[in-house]
Amino acid sequence: MHQLTHKETNWQEAKHPLILACDNWKDPRNVGMAFRLADAFGVQEIWLGGDTPVPPGKKITKTARSTEKWMPFQAVPDLATALKKAKSENHILWGIEITSESLPLEKTKEKSLPPALILVIGAERNGISPEVLECLDTCFYIPMFGKNTSLNVATALGIALYHTCQLFNANNPLTDKKTEDNN
Repeated sequence: MHQLTHKETNWQEAKHPLILACDNWKDPRNVGMAFRLADAFGVQEIWLGGDTPVPPGKKITKTARSTEKWMPFQAVPDLATALKKAKSENHILWGIEITSESLPLEKTKEKSLPPALILVIGAERNGISPEVLECLDTCFYIPMFGKNTSLNVATALGIALYHTCQLFNANNPLTDKKTEDNN
């Protein structure tokens, strides 16, 4: 066994019917991580809602590792209005947020996976804004077992995207053949 270089990997590229919506994020480094994670998990597009920093930006680019150059995105100043429009076009809106009605993330099942999904993640300090929260169909939370009740927004996003993409990939015959061949 040996560690592969970037040039030796050959991941199966895929795009999922998934839009990531960042609601009023403040830290450009977290935005950079959103680009990197969205690229890694085959997200169609990123919506940078409200006051979320938009590329170009030195901190975004450094953390994004240049993924902001090819990952589709748009600035969405009024995220609630954009989400309402998307909902009218049959998108399902999921939020990652602790609310009185949130379900644990593992309660999402592939049978309930919609054909068009927008995953909303709120800001580090304040979470999803009330006007955006009102638009959502369902909220999920990431179960935690320590004393702390929150994660860094980019960490939470990575967990949520991994789980959501596992649902999209559950019945997909395309697998990572390169990794299988290397085992």
